[in-house]
Amino acid sequence: MSDLIKTDVSLPESGKLKDWITKQLTQYGPTLLAFADDGVIWGKLVDGVLKTAETAPELREKTLQQASIFGADCEVRLFRDEMGKWQALRVVDGDDPELVITESQVLWGNETKEPAKDGFIYASEYRAGIPGQWLPLEEPFDPEKCARLEIHHLVEVDPETGEARIAASRLAGLSVSERAMEVEK
Repeated sequence: MSDLIKTDVSLPESGKLKDWITKQLTQYGPTLLAFADDGVIWGKLVDGVLKTAETAPELREKTLQQASIFGADCEVRLFRDEMGKWQALRVVDGDDPELVITESQVLWGNETKEPAKDGFIYASEYRAGIPGQWLPLEEPFDPEKCARLEIHHLVEVDPETGEARIAASRLAGLSVSERAMEVEK
């Protein structure tokens, strides 16, 4: 297994998913992005307590498909394998910053019209039919700015052939920044 993938993360005990996520956020957070049968769940720690947007689906073991706890240093992933059993791993950047490709993805929502509520902002979308979303951010933004999800693509180089490939990708941050960004060449 790659040095970028660590298996040092324990699995949640049955009935203690929220406790497990809180522990991971404390150690590796600050952000949770989870996908469940009934929707997307963003979360974060507020005063040591797991907080999700008030309109988010409930975080339940029965409906959870996968969860990512991420921050600047790593991402912890919880997911079900092909047999339906929980698996957990941690993805870290390698030792060489030259082998990390950073991508900044624009999240939908072109502005916020209200101040943050309980540590979340509501980002509304101008296109008809696309619902807004509650994001675990404090900074409101206008159409000149946007919410961005930072992704790190981790490159491994074969020492024999010199061939480079993206070995893994991980979530690395959530922020508000300028909508129009110059692309580095």
